[in-house]
Amino acid sequence: MAQVEKEIFFEEAEGSHAAAFIEFMNQVAKETDFLVMDETGFQFTAEQLASIFEQSLASPSQLHLLALCGDEVVGAVTVRASKQYRISHIGNIFIAVRKDYWGHGIGRILLEEVIEWARETGLMKRLELTVQVRNDRAVALYQKMGFEIEGTQKWGARTDEGEWLDLYYMGRLIDDK
Repeated sequence: MAQVEKEIFFEEAEGSHAAAFIEFMNQVAKETDFLVMDETGFQFTAEQLASIFEQSLASPSQLHLLALCGDEVVGAVTVRASKQYRISHIGNIFIAVRKDYWGHGIGRILLEEVIEWARETGLMKRLELTVQVRNDRAVALYQKMGFEIEGTQKWGARTDEGEWLDLYYMGRLIDDK
């Protein structure tokens, strides 16, 4: 079977991406149980999400970056800092890639862009995320990108069947180099 090359490009989410992003999130929720979201699906309307995306374009403390193949969202990363001054230097990361696109470096590129963005804006000095302990591929990627396991949250999530899952707290400091 011939391998088909697809061009993936990366850009900040705009209001026009809202419907494709919702479709992406609902697809990812069906493909993997590594996310907290379940079959109830994504809880924003396209209009609400379009507004969130448009507001984030003007905000230096949040980023919504998409990996696109044509008009289809195949990967996404979101970084948000708190509005509270004392923790406004911490960016919380959510990242997901469609299963068909795992293993092609999309997650790595998304994280590289987040780290570079954090360096350039200079507002965030720390990035953090949680990941299921059993998600070996993601844990390995995050460690390769400089994130360290800082702790374990026992029973931080559970499967649809009720099996308890532990989560790692992972963090990475942003240097100014």
